[in-house]
Amino acid sequence: MTTTRAGRARTTAGDPEFTALIATVETVLAEWTGPGPVRPHGVAHQDPRTGLLTWHLRGLPAQLDHLHAALRAAEPAEVRLARTLAAIAALDPSRHGHTGPDTPQITAAYAERNRLIWTALALAHEAGVPAGVGHDPTDPRPVVVYLELPTGQVSWHLPAHPAGWDGHSTGEKYQRVAAFAEAIGAPS
Repeated sequence: MTTTRAGRARTTAGDPEFTALIATVETVLAEWTGPGPVRPHGVAHQDPRTGLLTWHLRGLPAQLDHLHAALRAAEPAEVRLARTLAAIAALDPSRHGHTGPDTPQITAAYAERNRLIWTALALAHEAGVPAGVGHDPTDPRPVVVYLELPTGQVSWHLPAHPAGWDGHSTGEKYQRVAAFAEAIGAPS
């Protein structure tokens, strides 16, 4: 069990109750979207086998998705990093021998892999794992993300950003940040 900044106890992945809660949310989500007994409607339903009366509300899957994400976020950064690295390994076309040409499916897999690599970099910093970005001018994908895991270094080549610096100053940068936050209605 860990403690939040506010001093309240917070359950983590090592706690069996926390693990059971995540499993319950995952089960309900699977039943809602799959062939299980839960159906998305806004009326009472009596199960003929058990006689239990339940009420199903529209929008519950979205609420459960948010709950599931919040529960996952309560896991230690190391656990979230390990999950992210496992997801990268599962979908990385280069791990499975792909050398080209790229199909739309391969392009999509690389795009998701690259998104996950940036997520892994942020999680590594959160977890206290040494990590950073390097440059390899000899590769067509010159950006290299490095993580120094306790089990050894891992790295991935990524494409460079397609646009160069547009000449903005530090002041302009933060004006743009504030304008973006305002445009989407977020506090700046």
